[in-house]
Amino acid sequence: MPVCSVGLFYFKFSQDYYLCRKKQMYRQSIRESKPSNQLVFSLLVILICGLAAMILSVALGWLFYGVNPSQLETVMQDLSKPETISLLKFFQIFQAIGVFIIPPFIIAWFLDPYPALFLRCQKRPDIISLLFVVAIIFFSNPLINWLTELNSQLSLPGWLHGVEVWMQNTENQASKITTAFLSDTSIKILLINLVMVAVLPAIGEELLFRGIVQQLFKKITRNAHAAIWISAAIFSAIHLQFFGFLPRLLLGAMFGYMLEWSGTLWLPIVAHFTNNAIAVIAYYLMNKELIGDGIEKTGTSSDGSSFMVIVSLIILFVLFRALYLKRIQAVETY
Repeated sequence: MPVCSVGLFYFKFSQDYYLCRKKQMYRQSIRESKPSNQLVFSLLVILICGLAAMILSVALGWLFYGVNPSQLETVMQDLSKPETISLLKFFQIFQAIGVFIIPPFIIAWFLDPYPALFLRCQKRPDIISLLFVVAIIFFSNPLINWLTELNSQLSLPGWLHGVEVWMQNTENQASKITTAFLSDTSIKILLINLVMVAVLPAIGEELLFRGIVQQLFKKITRNAHAAIWISAAIFSAIHLQFFGFLPRLLLGAMFGYMLEWSGTLWLPIVAHFTNNAIAVIAYYLMNKELIGDGIEKTGTSSDGSSFMVIVSLIILFVLFRALYLKRIQAVETY
């Protein structure tokens, strides 16, 4: 081998080794940093991934849908056109992947030598626990509906009227988009909606809010309950649907306790999927006029079933108590 080739090979090997060592040192410094610094690092990763996903989705939207960036705002105002709904769903899927699914894996890779263990998704749940969380979602419906009704009646002080108007407009726009997404009655669109509204959010949002945010706040506060409710509040606020803040806060807390008391992220993922899938399927069946809207009114004053809220609370207490005791028994056995 010529001397110049040997020298070139040695230089390349030395450069790769140096870069590898530098990368390892950087990862090690992040792992050993304070939890608050890890939280800031996580936020930066999310912002970078979200920005990249937005740029890529706009570029691909221009390529596949022929809508350039200057036309986006105008095109997306008309929700009556199927092309607009298709484009919005395309952006929604990209956002779910770029903001909620990819960043947790990158963050976990930096923060822990065993990313799957850090995200708590290595342990497989047992059938009994899965049945518990599905039952919890089913029996929480009256309580969630009651909180939704209560939340809709809340109002801000007069000096925050402008903020309240902005919140109401945001809520109305989100409602219009949701209705447009779910109004189609074809099986194909139903399956697409299940992936977009149930599968991707269940995986992505649980990876981010329970797998990353809750774990980091648990380190910061050294209190599992505080971490669960803080991450649940962020989870609810990030949806920008303020008149549904309370029910979503409760759901986020329930998902958090499922993770804390089971040790596996799969339980909140299954619960989140079940909650969203029920809503999508119910909306589909209502559009087909196969069922009424009773599922949305159970537990509210509109159909006189407010007493169901008490029943819901009692059943939820029993189910969560059983899930907690199951965790205690597993620890004692171990």
